[in-house]
Amino acid sequence: MEQRPVIQLARSKAETILDVISLLAIITMIAYVAYQWRELPERMPMHFNGKGEIDGWGNKMSLIALPLIGVIIYIGLTFLSKVPHVYNYPSPITPQNARGQYQNARLLINSLKTVIVILFGFIEWSIIQSAKEGNADLNWWVLGFILLLLFGTIIFFIVRSIQLK
Repeated sequence: MEQRPVIQLARSKAETILDVISLLAIITMIAYVAYQWRELPERMPMHFNGKGEIDGWGNKMSLIALPLIGVIIYIGLTFLSKVPHVYNYPSPITPQNARGQYQNARLLINSLKTVIVILFGFIEWSIIQSAKEGNADLNWWVLGFILLLLFGTIIFFIVRSIQLK
């Protein structure tokens, strides 16, 4: 295994903004579940098939899982962002390119953290709306946009990493 330089990087303004957005999304998820809790039926749609139709049910306690998983992902990716020297990179890390590669990789992790938490928030909102309205319509435009953002983010930062070699 190659020896990579370990560099302490200051948090960028973009990372701070993404963290604030992620935390607001998590707080919003928790608050929305708490606000809607009394009005929700005991039996909730919990899974949608490829057509956006409900194909799995659970009780409303299952709604607690999404914010909890969001918090776990937030914490895990926050810790992971502190050790960019252990990531896999598309090109070798040298003392000359380490700083740029590490900053790019940290911004990737923080961007993914934000998009994933927002995706979880959208899924939770969709489940609650489906339960309240009694329909199984998943807003494919919003979901598609979020997934495009997720994969677009990954592609953008990989291309950027290749350019930084």
